[in-house]
Amino acid sequence: MLRSLYIGTTGMITQRNKMDTITNNIVNVETVGYKKDQMVSRSFGDMLLNRLHDGQTEEVGSLNNGTHIDVVQVDWTQGPMQNTGESTDVCIVGDGFFTVMTPDGVRYTRSGDFNVDVNGDLVTQEGYYVIGTNGGRISPGTSDIEINGTGVVSVNGQQVGALQVVQFQNNDNLRKMGDNTYVPYDNEQPAAVAAPSVKQGYLEGSNVDIGREVADMLMTNRVYESNQRIVKMVDQSLELTVNEIGKF
Repeated sequence: MLRSLYIGTTGMITQRNKMDTITNNIVNVETVGYKKDQMVSRSFGDMLLNRLHDGQTEEVGSLNNGTHIDVVQVDWTQGPMQNTGESTDVCIVGDGFFTVMTPDGVRYTRSGDFNVDVNGDLVTQEGYYVIGTNGGRISPGTSDIEINGTGVVSVNGQQVGALQVVQFQNNDNLRKMGDNTYVPYDNEQPAAVAAPSVKQGYLEGSNVDIGREVADMLMTNRVYESNQRIVKMVDQSLELTVNEIGKF
């Protein structure tokens, strides 16, 4: 009976965390370049049950103690390209990341909604400097810029820098660090993309499918309620065992 209580409880915890993941995806449905999270759960390892009868051991079967979170994966599917017409908006076509400098060091992002700050530097919405292929800032001095298909930034036909677009061997080794930025788990150094493909005046939208997320939310809620009913039934049975049967 206690095992049933444990199984129902682990099921509730798993579904609650799944609901948190879905909610975060829905909140970021309008976030530029956002990649949705997908939570993968699995059951604990099965245990083999044996019964001792008349000195002989008989196999009863297997028993599982519930579920747990295995991993939260990022879906790297490209989001839809949205035409904004803004000269400082850039979208990466295919794999790759922009390189930005934050107060905590170098970070990587798919979000290309840049602007030019008061010092004339190209920055993200959070004020992080966009890094060029020379390893330094890109300083056009004006928002009236041209960015060609490989990320070269020019003002009045004069090149002032080039976007540093990089790739990783395995994007699944990246972890989210907030502000839509990533860093590799193992400090892997990315490889610069020699000829990146970018589009000026476009942004990559979030790859969250709101309809799918709402459907998953409803299903998660139903599974949570089912586990909740199991826990309640077991709790009532235990209460009956202690308060009533225990009297005899």
